[in-house]
Amino acid sequence: MPNIEENPTGSGDAWYLYWSRYVAAQAQGSRRDRKAVDARVEEYFRELCLQVRPTVGLELGAHQATFSVWLKESVPAARCLALEANPYVYDVHRERLAATGVDYRNLAVGPTNGTIELHIPRDLGKRKRRRTNRMASLNVHRKTKADEVVSVEASRLDDLVTLDPSDRVVAWIDVEGAAGQVLEGGREVLSRASAVYIEVENRTTWEGQWLDTDVARFLGELGLVPVIRDIQRPHQYNVVFVDPTLAADPEVARQAARVLAPRRPKRPEDSAAGA
Repeated sequence: MPNIEENPTGSGDAWYLYWSRYVAAQAQGSRRDRKAVDARVEEYFRELCLQVRPTVGLELGAHQATFSVWLKESVPAARCLALEANPYVYDVHRERLAATGVDYRNLAVGPTNGTIELHIPRDLGKRKRRRTNRMASLNVHRKTKADEVVSVEASRLDDLVTLDPSDRVVAWIDVEGAAGQVLEGGREVLSRASAVYIEVENRTTWEGQWLDTDVARFLGELGLVPVIRDIQRPHQYNVVFVDPTLAADPEVARQAARVLAPRRPKRPEDSAAGA
């Protein structure tokens, strides 16, 4: 976990930092490895989606649109929009996804409509990376030695998605340090979200990015409440935010507690039974 000096913040953000670190400590004390915790948090979000029965599913930074495909299979009536900015990634997956019912588009979500520059790291740290890597961003990675820059079409989320009063929205957001640009252009749509799964960082990895407290503050202004997080990396993790109705549901809290419940140690009789 970061020290407070790594993420300076005003007192208004202290509640989120405390909550985030407390939940991370619970996860680390669960005796489950990092990948197991991450998988359980993702499954928790999917269970919330099934509870909500959304009419609209959004996947921003979709890559191969795994979430959207799952949602379309689980809630066939849902309109599933998956947006992938990297044209090389899009070309790999578009034919396969055409048959799934997911609306998969080569489009960046950003603060403005039109053409925008996408940075694809090709030499990051000590690793050479393919054009189809997951690290493409509207921002420049601090450790990149070589970027391929491509021009892509971009749209504000609020200009792209039209909602009816009865729509129920869920969103999966994984945009590699560009959360600020994405969220600022989607205030109206995201204010209608029942549940949001979003990747955040607690230190600056991309130039000009929003940190976890910035994201939490913005979504808090929309009324969304953080209910659980994973421990993906020391500086990077995923958070689930929900609307006040879900946050007030006792079962939602009980489900979150079960996700982070300590793994039970094996009993001697269990080992004997498996022998």
